[in-house]
Amino acid sequence: MKERDRECIRMGIARSMISGTPLLLSNRRSLFPCNKVENNEDILQDIKHKDALRLQLKYYAMDEETRFQQGHNLSDFMEECLFNGRSCSATYLSHFVHHHFGNCITFNKRVQGKEPLQVSETGINSGLILQLNLRSCKSLPTVNIQGAKVIIHDPSDIPSPEEDGFIVGPGYEAVISLKQTIMRRLPFPYKDRCVDYKTEGKKYIFNKNDCVRTCIQEHHFANCGCIDHTLAVMNDLKPCNFTNMEEVCCLDDVLNNMTQSEPICDCPLPCDSIYYNEKVSVAVLSHEAFFKKENTLSRVYSKQVFKDRILRLNVFYLSLERHIYEQQPKYKVSEFLSNLGNQFGLWVGISVGAVFELLEKIFLLVKYIVHGISFC
Repeated sequence: MKERDRECIRMGIARSMISGTPLLLSNRRSLFPCNKVENNEDILQDIKHKDALRLQLKYYAMDEETRFQQGHNLSDFMEECLFNGRSCSATYLSHFVHHHFGNCITFNKRVQGKEPLQVSETGINSGLILQLNLRSCKSLPTVNIQGAKVIIHDPSDIPSPEEDGFIVGPGYEAVISLKQTIMRRLPFPYKDRCVDYKTEGKKYIFNKNDCVRTCIQEHHFANCGCIDHTLAVMNDLKPCNFTNMEEVCCLDDVLNNMTQSEPICDCPLPCDSIYYNEKVSVAVLSHEAFFKKENTLSRVYSKQVFKDRILRLNVFYLSLERHIYEQQPKYKVSEFLSNLGNQFGLWVGISVGAVFELLEKIFLLVKYIVHGISFC
């Protein structure tokens, strides 16, 4: 390829990146694409993984409780949990069901009336150690990879597994070091127009990603009469039938129109963002060394099963230093009003002085005229 051709490609990519609205797309488009035919069942017959897709449809049709029952048992999923060298209390563990990743565990979530655990030391083995049993043999046929999605987030935040985190496969220990960074932005009328989503109290919106998804769902429902339930918000509305090609194509048309038009989703950045700047190091677990003192477990887990199932996570702070980037207004409201008052007072003072000076000149001129003329 010539250098000129490469330059044209780079320019084309740049143009496409800056046009349209940044949207969060679900995996529905890759599984159930729009195809202009009358019956989607005919398409399913031609798809190589039609059974997997039908299973996916069945899973989407379940309510959250049924999905939870069909997923990993949490006690089997998490075999060991240590925090600061002590066993984790079950009161610091909670779960939620994600439409794509299934059953998820949250450790140290902030709840009302209870403060989350805090770290007072740095270095390996000083934070959280988890041993997970992934039970990969029970994964759905629609899953192309084996592993666990790990999201490091603030105790007050609601995680977004699709956008955040990283995946670690079985048979490894992941050593995850953290350094905290905080970004604080300014609300309207400043440029970022940041929003505190946690205090807004909106039904479906807890962060910026939820705001974008809700905006998409509102357009879906307004144009198609149903929603894409793989976006996992507003699921109390009527879901679209993915075997109905008219509804599937309508969902795609809505997304295409939204991406090609001017930005129509008003979802500014949050006023406070916390980043942990994870650095992940991965090493292979040794079956012999790991079960040297655990003969019973060693018999339960063969070497291959151990390699396919067990994952260990070691999460700790590399430093307790916290980097804070805080936006400050060039002029605060009080400073702006004070400066405005000073300027107003200065110009008004000059104007009054000029008026009195003019009156003085007129008075002197009249006096000169009156006393300078003689009469006979």
